[in-house]
Amino acid sequence: MSNGSVLAIFTRGQKTRLVAACAAAALAYALLVVALALASPPSVPSAAAAAGSAGIDRTALNCVFGVVVSFWGVMAYLRCQDPWISRRLAAVAVLLDLWLLAVAVKWNTTDLVLARYLWYAYYIPMSCVPPLCLSCALRAAAVEMGAWRRRLRAACVATAVAFSALALTNDAHRLFFTFGVPNPGIVGHYGYGPAYWAFFAYSTVLYLAFFGVLWRASRATLRGLVVPAAAVALAGLLFCAAYAFRLEWAASLNFSLVYGIVVMATLELCLELGLIPSTRSFARVFDELPFDLAILSRDGSLFRKTRAAGPVRAAAAERARSAAPGTFTLPDDPDDVFYAWPLSGGTALLAQDMSGLRALNRTLARRGSDLERDRRTLEHDRDVAELLAGLEAESRLVGDVDAALSASMAEVSALLRGLPDDSAARRRQLERARMLVAYCKRKGSLVLAEAADPELDRDRIVLIANELACDLRAVGIDCAAIANLTRPVAAAQASTLYDCIYAMAFVAFECDSPVLMYHLGERGDGTVELRAHLQSEDHADLGDLPRTRALRERLDACDVIYSVSGDVGRLLLLARVRGGEAA
Repeated sequence: MSNGSVLAIFTRGQKTRLVAACAAAALAYALLVVALALASPPSVPSAAAAAGSAGIDRTALNCVFGVVVSFWGVMAYLRCQDPWISRRLAAVAVLLDLWLLAVAVKWNTTDLVLARYLWYAYYIPMSCVPPLCLSCALRAAAVEMGAWRRRLRAACVATAVAFSALALTNDAHRLFFTFGVPNPGIVGHYGYGPAYWAFFAYSTVLYLAFFGVLWRASRATLRGLVVPAAAVALAGLLFCAAYAFRLEWAASLNFSLVYGIVVMATLELCLELGLIPSTRSFARVFDELPFDLAILSRDGSLFRKTRAAGPVRAAAAERARSAAPGTFTLPDDPDDVFYAWPLSGGTALLAQDMSGLRALNRTLARRGSDLERDRRTLEHDRDVAELLAGLEAESRLVGDVDAALSASMAEVSALLRGLPDDSAARRRQLERARMLVAYCKRKGSLVLAEAADPELDRDRIVLIANELACDLRAVGIDCAAIANLTRPVAAAQASTLYDCIYAMAFVAFECDSPVLMYHLGERGDGTVELRAHLQSEDHADLGDLPRTRALRERLDACDVIYSVSGDVGRLLLLARVRGGEAA
């Protein structure tokens, strides 16, 4: 089957119906022209026209071209895949046939009035063909004009109707043609009025717009194809201009015949070159599709296939013809998947080789299994690492609490062994021992809290802060605490905070009339921030006292980020405890 053959796009039954339709249209046209030619004797042609058609009967020539136009109109209607454009191409063919029919009747009538009005009627198809061609170009170029499309259509229709009306009513105003004694059978005995030149400009503008739209919408590779069609149209435009200016060679030709040939040749070139969508261009696109795609007729025989398609398997063709549309595979080759769906007059069969994809799926499945196994291993390693980290933190906490309890209890034992006889000093030393016992109690409770719950929530933190303040007030330190926490605090963090607060409290214990206030808050980086402010009646700089240096040493042991600054009777502490770290 040749891709270049126009008839190759149709099935055998469609070809038969096509030929029958074209033959019927051509025969009807020929019979009508012959009947009109025999009805009356022909009018007398001009000398120029007779010289230009010597040996050729003008009516027979028009009849032959009318048959050609009929064939072309049917073929163009069937070849164009866009119903909008195909209807307009058919309308152009009908208008050209009607024009040729009017010419044949005009040449074969002796009634000069009828001949004159038939001459005027030439301008009805001449007014309608240019806007129809422009409409085809706009549709082929997919120009989205919205409301402007309706306005342009209305303007073209109104202009065509206006020029047709001016031509048909020329006897009343003589704006189209001017002549003394109207005798349209004799060429050259008339002149052109302003309405004719306006009509000539109107047709020229629409034909130029036709090619301008196709040029603008075409890809760079297709713009060169506009040139042949434009060259044919330009030749036709020059002929019309020469005919209007009464050049002898143009006046000797059959104007309606030449005009129809130019229009038909231009539109045929646009169809053939793919500027207007047709089965020719679609066939070329179909052949270049990168798919194993075949079109089967109803009996399962191959109608068309792409260049990338392999041989059509008989089993696949039989399955596609007999089974319901859908996807199927063949038992002897499960790696090939076939997709079948019905078309008008046959079935489309798409074959896809799935062997590579299935091999890739198997590889991906193995890789997925390996990754899943690695994921479970990593989760197990993470759980073990978290468990070890928890045990290590708990071990550090127990070691920290054990060291703090040992040191505090040793200091308490030393204080109890060396109690002075003076009641005030004795009482003061016992209060210090009480602070140490409270510190040991708080530190020891963290071990129990770590065993029950490794984190202290907000309510427990507020309760502990208030208890710490009460412990300090019990030994004569005026204390207030504010806890503004939203996240739980780890036991290791709480242990470090105890060390910081009690380190500040032991400094306050040595001051005169101390007032201690501290605030617990949190930062965006996950650290817990302690702000402590000590105010006393001491006249010395609290930042340079030995007990302040001891405070720094205790904070260094706690491994916190801190800042200690002092002034006369005042000491400020800012400490940030990192999450999960112990002293």
